[in-house]
Amino acid sequence: MEDAQPPVKDLRNLFEEAKARSEFDFVLNLINYRGISSSNLNSNLHEWFDAIEFYKRLYNELEGKEKTRMGLQIYSTFFENSDFYNIIGNLCRIKLGYKGSSYLFWKTKKYERLLGIGEKQDFLMELLADSEKQHLIDFYEQNHFKEIRNSFFHSAYSIDEDRYVMHDSDPIDLNGVLNHSFDLDEFFYPKLNNVIDLFDIFKKLYFQYFNSYKKDVVVMGMFPNPCEVTILGSEEGLKGFRIKNAVNFFGKWHDSGIWFDEENGFWAGHNINMNLARIEDIEIDEQLRRYESKANITKNDIEFFNLVDKVKERNNPQEIRRATLLLLKFGDVRKDKMDAEENEYKKRSFPKIILPYYRKAIEIGAHIFKDLEQFKKTVAELEKQL
Repeated sequence: MEDAQPPVKDLRNLFEEAKARSEFDFVLNLINYRGISSSNLNSNLHEWFDAIEFYKRLYNELEGKEKTRMGLQIYSTFFENSDFYNIIGNLCRIKLGYKGSSYLFWKTKKYERLLGIGEKQDFLMELLADSEKQHLIDFYEQNHFKEIRNSFFHSAYSIDEDRYVMHDSDPIDLNGVLNHSFDLDEFFYPKLNNVIDLFDIFKKLYFQYFNSYKKDVVVMGMFPNPCEVTILGSEEGLKGFRIKNAVNFFGKWHDSGIWFDEENGFWAGHNINMNLARIEDIEIDEQLRRYESKANITKNDIEFFNLVDKVKERNNPQEIRRATLLLLKFGDVRKDKMDAEENEYKKRSFPKIILPYYRKAIEIGAHIFKDLEQFKKTVAELEKQL
């Protein structure tokens, strides 16, 4: 995949646009700080880089079924990395004028497990759409098939020369036809090559920007209030950030920030008060504001309904009101389209996409309706059309 290829251009532009919008938030995303740790243990990103490079080397050396198995390992491992999704999602948020978020894939109480890769991708799609990165959306829609990943990781497959057969697995949709097998040369290997190309450019861009900080750079940032931030550079690249005289202990001023401790070899935060409840407040407010600024949800509503679940759990009256109004807004957009649709066959498909918005609005915000009973009648009429 050459640099001129659309997904590569989208990814390159996303890095550039996020940095231009807020260099401080961009650097926070590169650091990807989770707590005191060495560079390689701060997240799973570096292990992902190293593992796929190792798999690529074996893939290029092997032949036949062994090559295919290693190709499947690369393909499946690429789509499994959580920090990859988090970094891309945060680049989108920063480009749009919001803070990066460690809550990008916030698990609500309705899940008794961690969010799956499919759910994370669903969350990411609307962010990519808002960021006008259609080619990256196309990359996922054209190259990622969860059935391949699931069948391989669960050893529910067999390989016979040029064909991959899935067992005890959902069929794969190939141009509208459900299949339990596919041709490796015609179908799989071209997609694997696209995956390898995007991995290569993402890794290149990540280290290009990380290593570009050869000297200190002073920028303005929000932490959480406006302040002057010194991004710490070195011959080895980014070393963190420092905010001068940010806190006062017993009459003495101290710096705050996150930087790499050269003597002990680990990243550490310094003099930072983490108020998790306040972080959640900011995160929810920014997500609500983002959807309030949108005329419609254009690509995927999974992230939006996850936001509504968060609001419901927090039970903040103001947030519930805002979420309810959003549910009604997006439901009304779909209702207006149904009313304007002249094709009766297409018209019958609308109630099932309208009702989730209206039902959820009643569930979380019935108390804010001026005429709840009349609205319930509208819902009942839609339900009759299912």
